[in-house]
Amino acid sequence: MKKLIFFLGIIPAVLFSATCKNKDRSSGKIESVSDLKDASQTVEKNMKASSDRWAERRAKGDTLAIPYKDLEAYLPEINGYSKDGGPKGSQMSGYGMGAWSQAEQEYINGDKKVSVKIFDYNSAQQAFMGMTAMFGMGFSSEDDYKKQASVDVGVKNVAAYETLYKTEKKAEMVLVAGDRFIINIETNGEGDESFLRSVAKSINLGELASK
Repeated sequence: MKKLIFFLGIIPAVLFSATCKNKDRSSGKIESVSDLKDASQTVEKNMKASSDRWAERRAKGDTLAIPYKDLEAYLPEINGYSKDGGPKGSQMSGYGMGAWSQAEQEYINGDKKVSVKIFDYNSAQQAFMGMTAMFGMGFSSEDDYKKQASVDVGVKNVAAYETLYKTEKKAEMVLVAGDRFIINIETNGEGDESFLRSVAKSINLGELASK
């Protein structure tokens, strides 16, 4: 539930950050009405694409989230890491939000740790439609503590946003696959972006994105 609250909370904040982009990205301010219009049109386009994909699934009768036990099958193996216990999963529903399922696995390599969580919001599409629109903006930010940016993982219908910490050996990535699955990856003891992306690619993103 904490992750759910986090996802809902970051949507407006990141959308605000995204619309503050401009042709001169160093200023972080909207320089003209056209900049705001372009950002708004991008969000609208991305949300329409998300809505269209949901309509296609609904037309096929695919309106339910995958049972959490089936979702656990998509948790990856990570080279050099062993699983710390078995996978955990659950299914939930919320008033006005529909139902969703999630599965997670912890991994260890000495003092290094990785966490992978997969969240299926197929039955709560309207509540989470803005996620893909948000990551599709191509926004980025950086300060003395961390660097954040949208990244291309090379899989169709998968959008990703990574956070690399400068003062700690840790990193995070949130991916949205097929306007339906949210994948959250957290590393502790590994702050390298190549490792973070290798974990993402160890997940069968193509299959998730095609559902």
